[in-house]
This record gives sequence, C-alpha cells and structure tokens, in this order.
Amino acid sequence: MFPSRFFRNFGVAGRGTVVFSLSFLFILALLCAPGPREQAAWAAQGKPDKRAKPKPKAKAKPLTVEQLAELNGVALFGVPLKLNKGRFTVIYPGAGEFDKGFVSRSFGRGRVFSKIADVKNVSHRKLLIDGHSKGKATLVGFLAGSTLSRFDLVDDYKISFRMRIPKLGAGGRFAFLLNHQGGSFVQTNFFQDIIIAATKTKVRTKDKRFASPAYRWFDKGPQGMPVVIVCKGGKLSISIGVLNGKKEEMIEVVATEVMEPPPGKIGFNFQGFSFLISSLRIDGKFPRAWCEKEMAVLRKAGKLVTKMPEKKAPLPPLKGPAKKGPDLSKPDPEAEDEL
Repeated sequence: MFPSRFFRNFGVAGRGTVVFSLSFLFILALLCAPGPREQAAWAAQGKPDKRAKPKPKAKAKPLTVEQLAELNGVALFGVPLKLNKGRFTVIYPGAGEFDKGFVSRSFGRGRVFSKIADVKNVSHRKLLIDGHSKGKATLVGFLAGSTLSRFDLVDDYKISFRMRIPKLGAGGRFAFLLNHQGGSFVQTNFFQDIIIAATKTKVRTKDKRFASPAYRWFDKGPQGMPVVIVCKGGKLSISIGVLNGKKEEMIEVVATEVMEPPPGKIGFNFQGFSFLISSLRIDGKFPRAWCEKEMAVLRKAGKLVTKMPEKKAPLPPLKGPAKKGPDLSKPDPEAEDEL
C-alpha cells in the first residue's frame, strides 16, 4: 500500500521538494557571495600593483670641469675658488694659504712668511705689520727671496694687492713676474716698467713722478700703496694708488700692448729690503687646460673630490606664539603727554 501511495502522490510531493531545494540553494548562495570589500580585494589581486616596483632613479649628471675645480679649489689654488661666467677669483689671507698656491725660496737670511703669526720678532712685526689697517696681511718678504705660483694665468687677468715698504734704499730690487713659462715671461721692476722677454722690448713710465728710483717716491707710511696689474684686450697696464688729500687716487704708471702672451705663472723676486703684501686678490679667465691637467693628477692619486656636498635640511620653525611688535594703529599716550 505504501509504495503505491507514494508514486500516486509523486507530482505533488516532488514539486514541493524542488521548491524547497531551490530556496535553500538561493539562500546559501547569498550567504556565501563576497561582499563589496572582498570583491575589491579579489579584483586587486587580479591586477598588478604598480607601486610594488620602485621606479629606477635617474642617473646623476657628471660634474663639469668648472664644478670639479670649485670642489677641489684648495688642492689646486691653495684657497677656495669662486667661479662666475668663465672667470675665477682667489683671495689669499695670511694664515699659510699663500704657500699652498705658491712655491717660495729664500736667499741667505731672507725668507717669505706666508703665515703672519710666524713673524715672532717684535721689531719686525712693529715695522711691517703693526699699524697697517687697510687690508688683511697676506705675506711678509724678509731681506731676500722669490716665489712662483703653482697655477697658470691666461691672457685676461687682474692682480691687486697693497704693498708696505717701511725702509727702502737705492740697493733694493723687486721684480714682479707675469706669464712665466721657461724663458718666456713679462716682468715689471717696482711697477715702473714692462719688459717682454719674447720680443726683448722694454717700456718705461712716462710719468715723471715715477720715473726716478722707487725709494724716492714709494710711500713708506704704515698703509703702503695699492697696486693693480691688468692684462686685457691685448693691453697690459700697471697702476698704483697715490694719496690725494685723504683719498687714494689710482694712477696708471705704465702700459703697453701685448700680443696674447701664453699662459704662465706669476710671482716675484726681491733683494735688499723687507715688505708686507696684504689683500692679494687674483681675478682671471678660468685656466681650464691647466685645471684639467692637475685634476687628472689628483684623480690618479685618489684625491679628487667628485661629489657635491649634501644640502642641509632647513631648520624647523620655532615653537610658541610669534612675537608681536608695537601696535602703531593706536596713539602713544607718552608721546601725547610730551605734546
């Protein structure tokens, strides 16, 4: 009886069972379906993460010859180097820097002091250094000696300094050398003349005030005399400063045309007197060829600086309320009382 009843009611029972099964599956599907967050996570898993791989850093540009020269200025010139539009500037104070940029020699008891503190003799200091207030001391030349720069100058430069000579007699000798290269050089003796070795020419000053020996006109006061030597545009000129009342007037003593002298060193030699040079400054066209040659030597020795210094982070602002100034929009009661 049971089996026949079951089959007889199969359509009704089966339809209900199917409906129940579909409803159960639908509810189960809703429960198992991922939410928005899970869908986003799955979608993200399917896509490559662009931030996962860092972008390669751009290669730093190689430093120029000028930048390398500035970084290695002390090794090349003895002092920091300043460059601007193809021209360089070096200034020598009196703490031993002169010997780093020049090679000095002494004769007999003579000597060149590039470190002013080394002048221990009280009488020498009083005679040469004390009382000199115009310019910072660079070197002291004592009795006899010579010096020559380690670097070259090209045909466009300006050399300026102040020279103090407390005692100068007829036997004193001083020659300033320019563009010195072997047997080729330009020379001036006490800034009165210009001698060009290559052409064997000599030009003397036409100014009668400076035509006589230097011991007759050189200012022996504590401030000495300023000297400026300029080579530019095919002309070499030498000027000195002369007091005109309380003001110093620069006067061109001697000048001549020069046919682009070759690059060379500068320096001087002296005998028979002592002197002080202060505020030595050299401006000129950047000696690129010489710098490249010297930096190659530094590179080979592993002493060439090739990295720019890192920039320091700016200091954080000070904490606390900003200080307020006086309120100028309101009248000052004390000022009103005075009126």
